[in-house]
Amino acid sequence: MAWNADQITKQAVRSAAEDYAAFEAIGLEHMSGIRVLDAGCFDGFNTHLKFAPYRGVARVVGIDPSRAAIESARKRYGSERFEFVESSFEDYAARDGSFDIVYLSHALQHFDDPACALAKARRLLAPGGFVIVKTTDDGAKVSYPDPDKAMRGLFDLYERHVLPETPWTAHTDRYFGRKCYTLLKRAGFASVAIAAFSDNTAGKTPGERRALFERCAYFRRNAPEGSDPSVVREIREAVERFERLFERDDYFFSTTSYVAIGQKVESGAEPLAYSGSTFGRCGEAVCREVLPPLRSDGTRLSVSTGDSGVRTIRAMREGDIGGVMLIELESFPQPWTPLAYLSELRHNPAARYRVLVEEGVVAGYVGIWYRGDGAWITRIAVGSAYRCGGRGGELLDAACSDAAEREAGDVLLEVRASNEDAQRFYLHAGFEAVDRWKGYYADPPDDAIVMRKALSGASLPKQ
Repeated sequence: MAWNADQITKQAVRSAAEDYAAFEAIGLEHMSGIRVLDAGCFDGFNTHLKFAPYRGVARVVGIDPSRAAIESARKRYGSERFEFVESSFEDYAARDGSFDIVYLSHALQHFDDPACALAKARRLLAPGGFVIVKTTDDGAKVSYPDPDKAMRGLFDLYERHVLPETPWTAHTDRYFGRKCYTLLKRAGFASVAIAAFSDNTAGKTPGERRALFERCAYFRRNAPEGSDPSVVREIREAVERFERLFERDDYFFSTTSYVAIGQKVESGAEPLAYSGSTFGRCGEAVCREVLPPLRSDGTRLSVSTGDSGVRTIRAMREGDIGGVMLIELESFPQPWTPLAYLSELRHNPAARYRVLVEEGVVAGYVGIWYRGDGAWITRIAVGSAYRCGGRGGELLDAACSDAAEREAGDVLLEVRASNEDAQRFYLHAGFEAVDRWKGYYADPPDDAIVMRKALSGASLPKQ
């Protein structure tokens, strides 16, 4: 059985807000010269998504025992900033100093001796450094009504026939989430804090329920190569029974993941008081739902896309940050950080951010600030896999519609002078160039063209 890279990638994006909450808690946004060890980096996608936005992260070392995964990571993301090493955590030896963060995302529960691994993590950390552990706990899952115990039946088969026969899961602890706090405390970490992030089927569409099923079943549905045919058949039938439950709109399923933080504090030093809305009360467990209910708190705009389903433009939520950052990193040479977006959503009453969601995936987003009787588009981007399909125009129309509803007289934006394609796009949408700012962009150097669209029908002034 091989790792399903596509499913792992989807999960990394879907749950990124959980990691960013931990980074916000330790103040990563404001640090500089930070060194990170990512143990269990797989193909590097999650490593890059989580740490590339932070300019203060100077060095990231990703390790994984899979040679194929490390070769893929080096090819995709290897650089002076990101290094990938073929090694297990147990065998890894730091070559050039200690780390400020040891990051263990869905890795620690697979180790033969998690307590020993945490002791090593503490040795690898510089004084004041942090260990961040991300994990789950099958005991926290809820399946109801499930009279035939379909979920437990599948999990039992997985534990008996899949885990022990797969090298990287031979020692997996399926009930690890509940143990993190105690293990970190016993390893000598201070300021240990745990946050629980839940998702469930309540209020979801059939497609969303199906996606949640896939998220929880994709590792459990494939028996290892060479398995007895009767075992393969038994697992397949168990998966089908479990899947049928998600087709019912009265079925309730809930799953919970956990993120734990601990700090290495030397004698006489003061531990950090964590910040942010998730870990802000140091040492207290905070439960928070990352994926809100289906209905947004703003006006919904839907565009039919035929057989492919419905594209929806709705208010951006904190749970969308992973998808937003994926697009941000591939669209801008100087990306905003996750905390920049979170601060906008939480604290800027003059801002409005929207996402275009397609088949449950963030395909694009737009941000707008309201100033006086006008509006300014701060950010607009569409993911590389979704471009050339009119989505950028839909986002721009949504932003202009919002501005018109707030009785803004015009909408302005700036674009690189060298980006002629973008200028043509905005011209086609009814914008006109009204100003040029010399040397506005620094990396790479470029002027900015200011463009404006009148919403009230007033003529545009010539400047």
